[in-house]
Amino acid sequence: MARKEGRGTKDDNVVRFDFRDKLKKQHDKRRRKEWMFGLGAFSIVVAGGMLALSWPVSGLTSTAPSELAPKLSLMAGSASPRFELCGVTRRTCVVDGDTFWLEGEKIRIADIDTPEIGEPKCDSEYQLGMKATYRLRDLLNEGTFEVRPIGNRDEDRFGRKLRVVVRGGQSLGDQLVREGLARTWTGRREPWC
Repeated sequence: MARKEGRGTKDDNVVRFDFRDKLKKQHDKRRRKEWMFGLGAFSIVVAGGMLALSWPVSGLTSTAPSELAPKLSLMAGSASPRFELCGVTRRTCVVDGDTFWLEGEKIRIADIDTPEIGEPKCDSEYQLGMKATYRLRDLLNEGTFEVRPIGNRDEDRFGRKLRVVVRGGQSLGDQLVREGLARTWTGRREPWC
């Protein structure tokens, strides 16, 4: 509080305090808090909008697992989609050596494990993971294939559909294993470094 002396008083022994300075400081502090709250809310809205723009959309209605089988089965004679490496938009693309998007559905190839490229433990894991990613893209682009459920689990803990990818009766995952770019899935991750 600011001490003000001699403001319209006749008594020299009286000290008056001006509360306007304190009120102004409180008002300014409250305005700063409101402004920061508004900026934070705006940031959340922008981030949510960006997330919504990159979120995969598979249709306006929910899809039951029994409805997925025909959609995720690309049989001979049907048009084969063109796969690229995934970017911001993820509709039909390859994420890494054992995960891809097919028409808005995220699929984890259930019979293999490939090196990580998102959080590799060493440079050799990243390099091999990138080779597996490019090779999976090439294999998927070679022609029609079938995506089959495996076992009794429909999804993994990340919401990816667990499927085996087959062309001509042969698993594309097995082909990646034969080429040294993947391992047969044993139920748990093994280190690549």
